[in-house]
Amino acid sequence: MKPFLEALKNKVLVGDGAYGTLLAARGLVAGGGPVLNVAKPNFVLSAHQEYLSAGADVIETNTFGADRLALASAEADVTSYDVCKAGARLARQAANGKAYVLGAIGPLFRSSVKLTDAERAECFSDQARGLVDGGVDAILLETFPDLDELVFAIGAVRGVAGDVPLVAQMAFTLAGTTTTGTSPERMIAALNNQPVDVIGANCGGGESAAIEVCKRLVELTDKPISIYPNRGLADFDDHGRPIYIESSDYFARSARRLADLGANLIGGCCGTAPEDIRKLKAQVSARKPSMRQLRVSAQAAPSQRPAQPIEVQPSLELALKQRRVVVAEVDPPRGIDASMELEGARQIIEAGSDAITIADNPLSIMRMSNLAFAGMLMRRSDIRIVLHVACRDRSLIGTQSHLLGAYAMGISNILAVTGDPVATQAYKGSSGVFDMASHKLIELISRFNQGDFATGKDGGARTDFFVGGAFNAASRKLENEVKRFQRKVQAGARYIMTQPVFDIAKAREVVEAARPLNVPLVLGIMPLVSERNAEFLHHEVPGIDVPESIRERMAGKRGESGRKLGVEISKELMHEIAPEVQGFYLITPMNRYDMIAELTRFAHSLTPAKA
Repeated sequence: MKPFLEALKNKVLVGDGAYGTLLAARGLVAGGGPVLNVAKPNFVLSAHQEYLSAGADVIETNTFGADRLALASAEADVTSYDVCKAGARLARQAANGKAYVLGAIGPLFRSSVKLTDAERAECFSDQARGLVDGGVDAILLETFPDLDELVFAIGAVRGVAGDVPLVAQMAFTLAGTTTTGTSPERMIAALNNQPVDVIGANCGGGESAAIEVCKRLVELTDKPISIYPNRGLADFDDHGRPIYIESSDYFARSARRLADLGANLIGGCCGTAPEDIRKLKAQVSARKPSMRQLRVSAQAAPSQRPAQPIEVQPSLELALKQRRVVVAEVDPPRGIDASMELEGARQIIEAGSDAITIADNPLSIMRMSNLAFAGMLMRRSDIRIVLHVACRDRSLIGTQSHLLGAYAMGISNILAVTGDPVATQAYKGSSGVFDMASHKLIELISRFNQGDFATGKDGGARTDFFVGGAFNAASRKLENEVKRFQRKVQAGARYIMTQPVFDIAKAREVVEAARPLNVPLVLGIMPLVSERNAEFLHHEVPGIDVPESIRERMAGKRGESGRKLGVEISKELMHEIAPEVQGFYLITPMNRYDMIAELTRFAHSLTPAKA
């Protein structure tokens, strides 16, 4: 056999199909289960042989998802290196010198474990070392949605793979980008200078999406192209398991179109089985790679329809540079009647607030959608909205839709937050989604601003959000909170809004700690209403610390006297710290909008902020 890269240049090679689909059909672990390489090697060997008998020129190792985080989650008592080496040897045994073997590596398993860059690199390099020692012809990095992680993985793998060829594939959706906004043009621009030998796509949106991505890839690089589409889009059976109803004939005809476009290696991903590969082989057998016509540069294709200009509210950016701003929070109602909240907002707006900020199910308590409430408020006033977007309640796709909807409504100011954890005992059947951490949400918003989701067919996905991040002022080690927020700044955060602070000592500590971040600081202020309120906030609400000295002042206070003292304490703090901050974030306690209106007027009476 010729070397793998040489063979790609002389003939369209046929890859194998999905191992998860095949092994699940045999009654084994859905998703392939790389541990099967050690636990049930004969089953894996049999799967390889089925694809080889169907005509595959190239087979993948059963090692996707074999990083140590995934193995730990599966409670597998085996190392990543051993699983990958065993998988490579099984594939090599099946190929028997008559087919090429690609060592499969996917994105790292999503885990609550926080890894350093060195630990992340080790996760990738352990897999690569096992695959190389097991005798693969090339290493395949596949199904990556995030370009940064793919580039990181390339560096880690190349460091241990020596001169073994490297294939890099991303998963593109029907929209023409990955779920994190990477277009084929952006992928090529990033990988052209990386030590990769083959560039391609797999999984994602099915045959049509694969053809569209292939059209763009072949115009942008002279490197070999590999495409492994799904067999259509998944439906689900009565047990919630994915099923693929697209026909094998349609899949094979689509593969022929990929070969016509110039793909060098064509296989199948989710939903494909040996019969699909057999029909694919019949369509492209003995084909030479098609000639390509390269574009001059890897720039995004021009939009086929000009984006209609959207009238959005002014961002807070200019206001924060010119004066100290007041941002007041009004939470959506817990039902469908928002009359009280709308009246409260009216009071605060008339008092001179620069913006109304609307939380996203704070404390994980069901409320009206904050986007719906924002729409109701915007119909009554032209006040700026600062919309909280939490990572807790929506999937990545849901969050993207939420952001597009907000911008289409004219909302340009966003506060990205993680979101309070769900009290699962109170809301049975509900759990936090947390597809992203808050710094990843900020990065996603920044990518919308950069037009990364504006594909050739949709020029209207470019936004101009002014995005900020939350800062936990109650952290026992503010230096750690600053480090966390630095990641948010690097991701695109342009201002800080803090959790409420109750005394001047803590306020000055927060201001001093945040100074190196060099972004405007909007300090959280929440007037207390009673002794009971102070004790509840301090002991039961995450991220809030009411100092003992303040709780002592509130001792015995309730009703009108409690609210009066709470406002007085807030005014004392605001007066002292005003010259050091660029704004106040006034948080309404227990629907007492009159208290926030009073503090809004007081804030505007203070001396201007320092330049």
